[in-house]
This record gives sequence, C-alpha cells and structure tokens, in this order.
Amino acid sequence: MEQQTPYGLFIYNKDKKDQNVLKDLLQLVRTHHVRKFVTFAYVEAHTSLIPHLSLWENLQIVIGGETWKDTCKSIDAEWMPLINLIKNPHLSTEKAAAWEKFIISLVKGLVTPSKTLLIDFNEDLMSPLMIQNFKKVFLKACEQKTIYLATASTSLWLDCAYCLVTRNNFEFEMEMFDAVSIKRHWAA
Repeated sequence: MEQQTPYGLFIYNKDKKDQNVLKDLLQLVRTHHVRKFVTFAYVEAHTSLIPHLSLWENLQIVIGGETWKDTCKSIDAEWMPLINLIKNPHLSTEKAAAWEKFIISLVKGLVTPSKTLLIDFNEDLMSPLMIQNFKKVFLKACEQKTIYLATASTSLWLDCAYCLVTRNNFEFEMEMFDAVSIKRHWAA
C-alpha cells in the first residue's frame, strides 16, 4: 500500500542562512516520498525568477493576464495581502528587493498544481513582520501542499511546523513535533 506524505510544514535545518540547499531539498523529497516522480515548485529570493523580466512578467508566465490588474484578479484572495505589498510590479527583477522577489516566487509556487513546495528561506532578507506574514501564508498553504522549508533559524518556525528534518551524513532524520519536543527545541 502506498503511503502518502501528509500535508504540513517540514523544517529542514541548514547550516548557514545564506546557504542555498536546493540539492539537499531534492534529495529529501526523493527519499521521503514513496513515488519516484514528484513535481515541486522551488521558492527562493534570488534565483527562482527570470532576472531580465519584471516582477509582473514573472508572475504573468504562470497566471496570465494582459495587465497587472488582470493578473491580480486571477490570484486567490488569500494571497492578495502579499501581492498588495508589491508597489511597482513593472520593476525589473534584477532591481527588486529580495522580499519582493520572494513574494512573487512564492505566489508562483502557490498557484502551480504541484503539491510540494521547496522553500529556501533566509531570514536576514526579511523583516520580522514579513516573516509573520509568510508564516500565515505557509500555514494556509499546508492545507493543500507539503512544504519543505530550509532555514538556519529553526526556532522561528517551531510554532507552525509539522516536523524537523536534520541531516546526519547521508541520512535524513525526522522528528515529528508534539508539545514536549517543541519545548525542548525552544530551550536549546
């Protein structure tokens, strides 16, 4: 019988905040899922958008629409508070702030039909308010998708995580959360 991965937020502990761990996340997904072929969307603040396009054009590729307003009409109302933070959607991705690129990349990942999101997060690029907004979005998205969030600040995410994943040499170790394990991590 094929076991399905439960939807939820899996926290992958990376060593450094500015480290990109796409390769590790792919290995994690491949070893964690029963099926060999898993579709996913990759979300990151620097490399997951096409740099020579505007923020809007990057989103338009996935959603469509002839204008920014048309594109926004196609976005689920739950994601609009994030989209409304983008003041200049016609700004070149190369010139946009890291948080703006991350928002567009995240919305692209949320609207794709993939049930798996790989998110490489660097808290240094975001304000505490933005992190709280992303937590809300991730929790809502976890109702329909499995999210693997790579972070060096695991304690920030324990209040909304399903599981903590660490790597020991070539093996991934998963610690499912309950109130006792969360308290243990907060104490550390």
